[in-house]
Amino acid sequence: MTPQGRADLHVHTTASDGALSPAAVVRDAAGAGLAAVAIADHDTLDGIPEATQAARRFPSLRVVPAVEINTDHGRTEVHILGYFPDLDDGPFREFLRQQVASRGNRASLMVERLRGLGFDITMERVAALATGGVIGRPHVAAALAEKGYVASFHEAMERLLARGRPGYVPRHKLSPGQAVRAVVRASGVPVLAHPGAPPCDELIDDLVTDGLQGVEAYHPLHTPAQQKRFARAARERGLVVTGGSDFHGHGAGITGGPRIGEVTVPVETVQELLSRVNRFL
Repeated sequence: MTPQGRADLHVHTTASDGALSPAAVVRDAAGAGLAAVAIADHDTLDGIPEATQAARRFPSLRVVPAVEINTDHGRTEVHILGYFPDLDDGPFREFLRQQVASRGNRASLMVERLRGLGFDITMERVAALATGGVIGRPHVAAALAEKGYVASFHEAMERLLARGRPGYVPRHKLSPGQAVRAVVRASGVPVLAHPGAPPCDELIDDLVTDGLQGVEAYHPLHTPAQQKRFARAARERGLVVTGGSDFHGHGAGITGGPRIGEVTVPVETVQELLSRVNRFL
């Protein structure tokens, strides 16, 4: 399917753990012929102003403001996407600031633990690999790969930094419901991200009670059967069906992965999301 009239509603930048700057993401999204791209960095809105400014050069491309919030449900990591939040909402900004601070503290504890195990990496280098963006576990993985302790970023994540592995440190506890409610309070539209990776679609009904408005059915890690199942589950509940590439790009030890525009939904989905904003105003 051609990208014209399509939207990639899940893209990361250097404001969190992506390899491209917000301006470069916009440039590549326009080059791919997209009609809309969502800047959805982890726990931060910092990439949105630069992306919006850059989009002035590409009148046919719309930048959708978004954020991806990492949460936990038991031993399962669950991500909540928030579209069109009020960018001037002070309490929401503070909520995200606390999430970012927690990420940095977690990374520092991981580095400390790994150094105790003989891995000669430093928090200073981890912060440098974040290039001014939100520091997180991927940057610790990149530091390990850079030093040659692992063959790749992915090996570092799986062998040393995943839950139950030697360098793992638990995240600050935040439930999916808390994240959904935080997005709603900021007049945003909360969407359950990639519910098949890892499986968490059993949460949909409970999250609808909290204010969930959509499900990301189309994602690179979903099989065609999962895409159909999640899209059907969303429609049956009157939710918006969304999707995106979850692009992170190449850099900081990250290789491979989908390209911007590799997974898309009709651009009309953006208007569907916008129509839900009015419910909270």
